[in-house]
Amino acid sequence: MEEVVLPAGWAPYAVTGDAAGTVWTTILNPAGLGSVTSARVVGHEALAGQPMQLAAGADAALWYTCGDDRIGRRDASGAHTTIDLAPGSAPYGIAAAPDGDIWFTASGTNQIGRITARRTITMMDLPLPGSRPAMITVDSSGTAWAALNGAGALARVRGEAVEIVELPGGAAPVGVTAAPDGVWYADIAGGCTGRVDHSGVVEWVPFEDSGCRPHAVAADPGGGCWVTLWGSGELARVTAGCVITVQKLPGNEPHGLWVSPTHVWVAMESGSLVVCPRSAAG
Repeated sequence: MEEVVLPAGWAPYAVTGDAAGTVWTTILNPAGLGSVTSARVVGHEALAGQPMQLAAGADAALWYTCGDDRIGRRDASGAHTTIDLAPGSAPYGIAAAPDGDIWFTASGTNQIGRITARRTITMMDLPLPGSRPAMITVDSSGTAWAALNGAGALARVRGEAVEIVELPGGAAPVGVTAAPDGVWYADIAGGCTGRVDHSGVVEWVPFEDSGCRPHAVAADPGGGCWVTLWGSGELARVTAGCVITVQKLPGNEPHGLWVSPTHVWVAMESGSLVVCPRSAAG
């Protein structure tokens, strides 16, 4: 396990990587995008609004949500553009689809949004009030799934229809990630992760520490997943057979999670990125 310590005062939140091998993280303070090269050179690009989640697009661009009701895009040359949303949208989750569309959640207006390559925006109302949509993912078929933190459910968007998949045990999901056979979600209130197959059947996987506060989840090509445990400062590995291993992380408040072909990257809000070889992550 390696800890990439960032400059003093930095608070990384979400993390992803691009095709060039650079790892990117949203920085809550000072507001901007942080970068780490393969040689561990750290960079920072200041932003006017506070970025939250981010996603790497198929066109080598980075997309990110901003707390000031905007979606941002950084192209491969480093130029930033923004898309304004309705006041009070409070965008949070964001994901890139295989067809190039960008999906996002608008927590403040109880909606899911989609941006096409022509920058056309479609907003879809969620059928449950106060859903607080959090993270979002898109599977290989182009179906979008969003975690509804305030509704104890997942939203599945197929075509123009929004379907609800209820979760067990008073759930409050935050993270969600596409897997070959469905999606995994992270339930911050229930101390568990879970798997939902394409037919909507839910498999619930509790952690030993019910107060571990699962936050983000990332799929594993072998059929399992990794989960950041925000409350206990740990990284969990769940196999396809639902065998769990947990390891303590240096620092506090693990949030964002990204799985590269060789490593697992975790954003620690206490000021670092932790890198763990996949072969050693359980």
